[in-house]
Amino acid sequence: MLPFNTSDQSAVDIRFFCTRWYRLLFIFCSLVFLSANVQASKKDALVKGMRFWQSPERTRVVLDLSGPVKQKVFTLSSPSRVVIDLPGTKFGLKLDAVKVSSDLVSKVRKSETETGDLRIVLDLKRSARQKTFALKPYLKFGHRLVIDLVDGKTKKKSRKIKPVAGDVIIAIDAGHGGEDPGASSLHGKREKNITLALAKKIVSDLNKYPGVSAFLTRTGDYYVGLTKRTRIARKNRAHLFVSIHADAFPQDKRVRGSSVWTLSKKGSNSELGKWLARKANEDLLGVAEDVDLGDFDPQVAAVLVNLSQEYAVGSSIDLAAMLIKQIGRVGKLHSKKPRRESFVVLKSPGIPSVLVETGYISNSYDEKNLTSRTYQKKFAKALSKGLVQYLKAHPPEGTKLAMRDTEHVVKRGDTLSGIASTYGVSIDTLRKTNRMKSTRLRAGQKLQIPR
Repeated sequence: MLPFNTSDQSAVDIRFFCTRWYRLLFIFCSLVFLSANVQASKKDALVKGMRFWQSPERTRVVLDLSGPVKQKVFTLSSPSRVVIDLPGTKFGLKLDAVKVSSDLVSKVRKSETETGDLRIVLDLKRSARQKTFALKPYLKFGHRLVIDLVDGKTKKKSRKIKPVAGDVIIAIDAGHGGEDPGASSLHGKREKNITLALAKKIVSDLNKYPGVSAFLTRTGDYYVGLTKRTRIARKNRAHLFVSIHADAFPQDKRVRGSSVWTLSKKGSNSELGKWLARKANEDLLGVAEDVDLGDFDPQVAAVLVNLSQEYAVGSSIDLAAMLIKQIGRVGKLHSKKPRRESFVVLKSPGIPSVLVETGYISNSYDEKNLTSRTYQKKFAKALSKGLVQYLKAHPPEGTKLAMRDTEHVVKRGDTLSGIASTYGVSIDTLRKTNRMKSTRLRAGQKLQIPR
């Protein structure tokens, strides 16, 4: 006997059909809902900001975005313009609020379609070539679209200086710049502005010394890649490279004072150093530029780089010690000895390089000092004095400073043989130069050391 009759079987079939239909309807509605959400998410992209940065070599346009977008960027002529197509994107700010600070772009226009697509047009004063790349979120920055514009009619401008023949050349590097503001102080002061103000004063002071020519790796508020900074120094045949920073350590606002860092080929000598290096070595725009040693055999090239870097590291430690002595007279020191870290900007083969941490703007005392013009002048003079003292003691071969005699002031415990050994001259040469009848010395006596 069957467990149910035919009428019961029909009822079961109807219930099964209805259940299956409801399931299909539910799946269909879910797919429609998900599809609508996907479409909505595609329409959610937003241009939140638009910034211009002018450097000697290019105009950089940065679009701040709410999320990743698919872009199409191309140039048109007659008249010259750059077109930026952003599908599924809205312009989330007033066009009047966009400040066009560019030597190349004359005007910004935009249009939006009913389907939610955005077109931004940059009207140009002359033809230009463009390079576009997207950036993922980093620190406080969200998604960004970067368009670099280079004048198509003139050659790429070069940061080339013309020093006086025989001068010692010093590259002063103002940390950060442009769309990379660096650290921010308690009251919103930006590191990039402080470092540039200090760097300009240091260059001005150094250029007052006979036989010294100093220049800036960046002269305004624009971004320069980390490895490009050292490339600028090498291109201008710099004898010294000094990078100026004013960082923040938000983990502990009590941290303050200046310090001088040299290159470490091993590990850091402090946890703070590791933290600073992670921040300083982050190339915000992912620019990678290497030293071209293609003319050499790989093994020879490796030996050349190691030798020149060993020389640079050793000289950098001596330089750092002299700088610390001088800047310690105008402000608090965070460290009385040179510190070591693997900073990218210190890795220029053959050039003694240091990174000067002028203070921590996360500390109220340092912030007040570093934003004061009076303190900036004092700090710049102290740093310049330290650099010149180092150069007088270690003048680069072939420069005017190397051709001048050095003066040594005798201290207690000094011997003529010891002084001769320090400066690499003979005792007889010292006696003849200073017209000495004996080898006896007295404290305070001044000796001329011939080159």
